[in-house]
Amino acid sequence: MKILAEFVHEVLGHSLFVVLFGGEITNLYISVLWPYEYSYVYWNLPNATSMQLAWIYASGIIVCMGLSFIIQAFLILRGRVWFHFEIALFWLAFWSLLSSSGYLLIGGLASFGDVKELIELGVLTGMFSVFLGLAAFVIGFVVLSAILKRALVEVFSVEKARLGVAAFWLIIPFLVAIMVVSPERNLNLAYLPLAFVPALISYLMERFIFASKHEVDAYPDDVADE
Repeated sequence: MKILAEFVHEVLGHSLFVVLFGGEITNLYISVLWPYEYSYVYWNLPNATSMQLAWIYASGIIVCMGLSFIIQAFLILRGRVWFHFEIALFWLAFWSLLSSSGYLLIGGLASFGDVKELIELGVLTGMFSVFLGLAAFVIGFVVLSAILKRALVEVFSVEKARLGVAAFWLIIPFLVAIMVVSPERNLNLAYLPLAFVPALISYLMERFIFASKHEVDAYPDDVADE
């Protein structure tokens, strides 16, 4: 699913818009080692306007983010689906969200890649990029956590499902650590502690907020008597 999300970013995003504007693709590489190394597409579009360039650079982020939220909406609104299909879609939604929101967040902090190009074109600023990335991630964080817990409850107890959701978000500091050591990135080690925040927030929410709600739902009469 991670590789498929990279394909969506480079092919259904950048490459598609280049072709739509009359350009041609000269080289395409989908990395199996992302985020250690980049995927990329090389293209040729003579006399491209600033608006066309903006759409081309932004298209990978837009398409991935759109795909992620479409899948999230489907899984939330559709209700029960085949377990393995649900997990596969969950991972695709997660990697697509991370590819887009992470690009905006980290690109705004350490200007590189598509975000750097958009900033130079005047479409984004560093702070606005961070804001957009953070807003998208927070929404996805809440929705994906709910989807994951619902799936885990089918296999484990509610308590283990809560712990599993919090543990899942430890993937973020793992990926950031890979970016820090990557020679292709310009990410400061100081950002690594911030990557633990989603897992910490998830644990606190599951431990104190959703746990309390579950207890109220499980023992409504006792709570009412008190």
